[in-house]
Amino acid sequence: MENLFRNKSEYIRIYMGTETINDPYEKDVSVTMLNPMPIKAIVTDLIASQSVWKMPGIEANKAKEIIIKKKYENALKASQKMKIRGEFYNGWRVNGKLQYRIEGDYLRAYVYYKKV
Repeated sequence: MENLFRNKSEYIRIYMGTETINDPYEKDVSVTMLNPMPIKAIVTDLIASQSVWKMPGIEANKAKEIIIKKKYENALKASQKMKIRGEFYNGWRVNGKLQYRIEGDYLRAYVYYKKV
């Protein structure tokens, strides 16, 4: 896996942010974005049928699967968005928690792009 990661990985930028609760009754939250952190990742495209099965309930125009090293787990959890090949993607979250799988020394996560 290390040789594959060395040969096929590319740089993505992870944008972390801090959330501030403006109104606790209305649950109004504002997010302040921090400087992006570049990390290496293997990025693969998901076709529409794959994204339906892997991210149930998400309607996305584009979806990608990223594999990163396990040492970036905390950065991935704190991420608000990711920039991959010039486009911003959101992480797949369920109940506010980012969904990913740990596979040995690597993490596998799904991200999506939704055009408004």
